[in-house]
Amino acid sequence: MSSRYEELDSLRGLAALIVLIGHYMMIYPSYASYRYDSSSPYIFYLFKETPLRLFFSSGNESVILFFVLSGFVLYLSINNAKFHYPTYLIKRVFRIYLPYLIAIIIAILAKMLLSHNDMPFISNWFSKSWTVSDTPALLLQHLLFIGSYNTDAYNNVIWSLVHEMRISIIFPVLIILFIRKKFKYSLFWFMFLSFSSTMVLYLFGSNLNITSSLLSFHYITIFLLGAILAKYRHDLFNYTSKMKKTVKIIVLMIAFICFMYEGIIGEVDVLNNYIFRDYVVSCGVCIFMIISISSLKLSSLLRSKALTFLGKISYSLYLYHLISLFSFMYLFYDKLPTGLILIFSFFFSFLLSSLAYVFVEKPCMNLGSYITRRKKPVTEISVNPEPVKRKKIG
Repeated sequence: MSSRYEELDSLRGLAALIVLIGHYMMIYPSYASYRYDSSSPYIFYLFKETPLRLFFSSGNESVILFFVLSGFVLYLSINNAKFHYPTYLIKRVFRIYLPYLIAIIIAILAKMLLSHNDMPFISNWFSKSWTVSDTPALLLQHLLFIGSYNTDAYNNVIWSLVHEMRISIIFPVLIILFIRKKFKYSLFWFMFLSFSSTMVLYLFGSNLNITSSLLSFHYITIFLLGAILAKYRHDLFNYTSKMKKTVKIIVLMIAFICFMYEGIIGEVDVLNNYIFRDYVVSCGVCIFMIISISSLKLSSLLRSKALTFLGKISYSLYLYHLISLFSFMYLFYDKLPTGLILIFSFFFSFLLSSLAYVFVEKPCMNLGSYITRRKKPVTEISVNPEPVKRKKIG
């Protein structure tokens, strides 16, 4: 019986869509330069500091959702009776790196063909991409993928994939060291690593590159939170399914508040720093994940065809939406209204992502599975086996 939770795929798809919308809004200078203590247009206040933030300004929060989900899913793939690390690593490379490689090559070619120096000012955020020189060193850094470099040069979103791939490589070891133990030990190590990473960033984290290894240390703890959730998923799902409807609604509202923490706290700098914010958002994400599976109504909604399709193409949508946006802006900025360009780019992003899913993602995953099926295991690691179950939550 499959252990795949389609509800979580749909959550990933919704998160990718939120990232897309947030990036499209960044085209507008007033939005891109918004500050909580500034007198920005009222419409942007609504998008940043009201419940509308969930749909227009939760890009960073969505990345945290990606990380928690990755920790959850990787734990399920690692925690079986006979875990074979080479097989795991090959599948991760074919799942993450190869689709990335195709996308970054397309981004580089599009930048070389379409960008031009006489593009008028749009926003500071927009000006960070497709404006740097194509040096051999920069191209090599992008091809090697997991180093520390300027990820804004061709496709801003790839910074999170650098952390994703780094952590994926070492994650089985982290599971064995920190999550195989009893709950109190797993919780202790999670708290210890969270405190340690926070201290490291506090002491050495000024002016960090967004792909810094120190940030990977921080995001490891977010992955581990997802792994802990996966380990105790059956107990959590069963407990939550027995809650009264009113209690579930209250818990869900708490999750929304946690997820929109940045907009609620606003200009309180002491509380609105990215380290503390990431942990608050992670708590909201965990609640979302639990409720999405343990609530029959929400589970049914997330299993709808439209949302499951969005979940399937979510990785490609994440990879290609900026390629579409930048291409359309350079092609049509002086020919069409900005709003119309964004609409056309929005629909083209879905077309491009659907094609990439069919012709890039699926073949890469199938190739990875084919290679690992033909490869005879050399070493196997026992990782606290537990039966794989996919129970229907009442």
